[in-house]
Amino acid sequence: MTTKGIVLVAEDSAEALGMLNETLVNDGYTVFVAMDGEQALAIANRMVPDVILMDIIMPNMNGIEACKALKKNSELTDIPVIFMTGLSEKEHLFNSLDAGGVDFINKPIQLDELLARIKVHLKNSKSTRSAHNSLNRVGQLSFTCDSNANILWSTDSANELLNAAGIDSEENTQLMSEQIRYWLSSDPDKHSSLWLKGFDSPVQICFLGRPAPGEYLLRFTNDNEENIRASLCKRFSLTERESEVLFWLVRGKTNKEISIILSMSPRTVNKHLEPIFRKLSVENRTSATAVCLRYLNRR
Repeated sequence: MTTKGIVLVAEDSAEALGMLNETLVNDGYTVFVAMDGEQALAIANRMVPDVILMDIIMPNMNGIEACKALKKNSELTDIPVIFMTGLSEKEHLFNSLDAGGVDFINKPIQLDELLARIKVHLKNSKSTRSAHNSLNRVGQLSFTCDSNANILWSTDSANELLNAAGIDSEENTQLMSEQIRYWLSSDPDKHSSLWLKGFDSPVQICFLGRPAPGEYLLRFTNDNEENIRASLCKRFSLTERESEVLFWLVRGKTNKEISIILSMSPRTVNKHLEPIFRKLSVENRTSATAVCLRYLNRR
């Protein structure tokens, strides 16, 4: 039997837990249950759920503490956490959202409303994870952060660059966040760049857009990439965007991969390739790559 997804329910009330389990199973979900935050963490680490329903007030470890711990695990960062709260727990609402929750639902729970919210967040989560997996697969140096420049997710390649630049300590991470936070507060234009200062090697970041409210998609660019793109721009009279497309073309990326890396549609990539081929006096991507490699090797 095909399941709609895996739902982890963390709730310390046996009666409420039984009701939620029955409702979700009858609607086609696979359900795991936990009676406190510690159990929820242990289950999530063994079997990654698609969505988590988290009661705020629980013994041993409450829902807010459990959510914060979940978000520190790179494999669980994208899992949407929906908090369940009683009227007397409204004071915890903002803390729960700050901890990484995507939504909350009031008790007593309206089951139809709960199922509708799970469906929406499950769909959004799958889209986000698909995009993240694509960026990771093509070796992109991308990461997302919130308005306070706290990193929410990053590719393996981005983590390697941070380590190489010496930005793996708490002090340096804070220094990076301060610079990014100040930059984001000025509402930078899409594709604008910022050089980070005070680290072992030069690091530049590019703003790609806002994939979700309160979330920023950024990409690291290293000194080697900047030098190559600048050289290609000068030699072939390219625009900044054309140089970015050509750089990744020379790196052997497909149009679809380039569209993921540069946060543009494959159709837009094709539109940039037309003037690139004309300026290089070639007719296809293979010839363009050969021309660029010959030039770069001589350089």
